[in-house]
Amino acid sequence: MPESGENISQKILTSKDIENELESAAEEGRLADFSQQTIQEVNLSDRTIETSVTFAGAKILGPAFFSKTIIKGDLNLSSAIINTSLYLGEANIAGELNCAQVSVGEVLNAVGIVVEKNLNLSEAKIRGFLSLNKAVVTGQINCQKIVVQSSESTIGVIRGDAYFQEIKTRESVSLEEAYIDGLLSFEKARIKGYLNLNNAVVNDFLLLKEAVIKEGLLEEGTESKGKIS
Repeated sequence: MPESGENISQKILTSKDIENELESAAEEGRLADFSQQTIQEVNLSDRTIETSVTFAGAKILGPAFFSKTIIKGDLNLSSAIINTSLYLGEANIAGELNCAQVSVGEVLNAVGIVVEKNLNLSEAKIRGFLSLNKAVVTGQINCQKIVVQSSESTIGVIRGDAYFQEIKTRESVSLEEAYIDGLLSFEKARIKGYLNLNNAVVNDFLLLKEAVIKEGLLEEGTESKGKIS
């Protein structure tokens, strides 16, 4: 028997519930708030959202799609649990993208994302690859203590690689104390600040070919199979 006061069956939000909250938030000029909710899946691709949105601490049972989404504010996914994949490819976020401590069961794909302020992936846990290829970030990219692990399934193994190829940022990038199961690539990256890899562990190669890092590479205590630059 459940103890007194225990929530026996939390409501699972549907696409209609999400639409209703987004509409109300836009009308009232406030944050669209899905924090701590259980959600079947999120599909907000190919649309414009007029307010900031938070999924902080939410549990998303399926994938979360934000492909080509325009968000005129912040997107907060901090401490969210996403059972499958998170897609942010070619999204345009006018504020911050906060994915600190997010847990992604499969891949995190953010190819070509544009973030006008900071991008925070600190302490994120991803099973499968992370791709920020061709991302454009005005502020800092914080991936301190991120964990990217290979994922095994019935259809095979997804290598735990982390791709930052051709990224552009006016600030610095930190993967201090990161753990990457596969390779870590910054090929053709353009970083106006520094790249901090202090005490990072990369089980495969670190690729820096044609990367431009204006303030230099910090790599005290970095472990990798080798560096190709």
